[in-house]
Amino acid sequence: MKAIFAVTALAAAISGQALAADTETTTTFSGALDARVIYNMAGATEVLTPLDSTFDVDLNDDDDFLYGISMEVAVTNGPFSGSLGIESDEDTGVTATVGDLVVTDGNLSFGQVGGLMATDEYIDASVTMAGDDDMEDGIAFRYVAAEGVTVQLGGDEANTTGTSIIASAQYAGAAGSLAYVVEGQMKASALGSELGLDAPMFVGAAATYSADIATVMAALNYTSDAAGATDTDYAVNATTTVAGATLTVGYLEPSTETTDDEEMFGGVSYAIDVITLSAGYKMTTLADAGDEVTAGLGYSAGLMAYSADVTLGEFDAATASDALIELNATYSAASGVSYYGDYAMQGDATNSVTLGAKYSF
Repeated sequence: MKAIFAVTALAAAISGQALAADTETTTTFSGALDARVIYNMAGATEVLTPLDSTFDVDLNDDDDFLYGISMEVAVTNGPFSGSLGIESDEDTGVTATVGDLVVTDGNLSFGQVGGLMATDEYIDASVTMAGDDDMEDGIAFRYVAAEGVTVQLGGDEANTTGTSIIASAQYAGAAGSLAYVVEGQMKASALGSELGLDAPMFVGAAATYSADIATVMAALNYTSDAAGATDTDYAVNATTTVAGATLTVGYLEPSTETTDDEEMFGGVSYAIDVITLSAGYKMTTLADAGDEVTAGLGYSAGLMAYSADVTLGEFDAATASDALIELNATYSAASGVSYYGDYAMQGDATNSVTLGAKYSF
């Protein structure tokens, strides 16, 4: 009923106020297409023979480059804003989307205002902590109580029975080179004396220190579920540039409830005119597995770009993984189309050549 009501309300607003002077609409289009031919020399079966080699022609629908076309109409009328769109791709077909219906009146906003918590993904996608905030607000009221202080009261998006409510608060500020945020969230299904201390909670704190010599980011999360189980996760990441080389080091504890899952990592990249050299090492606390070594070489000049990367996984295991070798060449035409070739080899399991072309707008 919520989705139907949202669509009906938006349609009525557009129909009844389309000619109003204070109604504005913006239409945007986006599209992407990636076609490729893959020659798999290793074959598609577990028993490898020379006759197992296969060809494959397809459209690339991996996580890095989706294909399809979409249209979105954004509507604003006074304090109201919303969007109505159409998306089309091979996986889902044609779908209509309605999103971000929000009314903002001064410091108060309500509707699909989104979640307030952010420290579970504060540092970087590569070091996101596992114990994340899994309480998602559906429709909520958000109020900016003071500079940097925001509070929110909403319903649980995953709960359709209306028996729980989510209360959130966040404080964000900055002092010189230091920026910080502290936030907390609790999902309650009862009030007063019936509200137990085992209600699901999320507490996070994060800070960024930026200076000429380095940038340091750190985050800490604490979560508890309805059964009373708790978890604490933390991470730190530092980046600096020395003599033209960019150095990155970090430490990640993704879950205190899981032993031997800590990670320490470091990397360096150095650009010399059109050539970029890189290397990295990731170490885990697992006794005989998990470490990884990487090395890369990149060259870019004019419309051409080339790269070569080598990854050696399970470096400290009794039997290390086969080295993964990846080669790429890309030509970027003046039209915006990119033509590329990829080669990947890893022992007997991977040995493939890919030729493709892609364009997006």
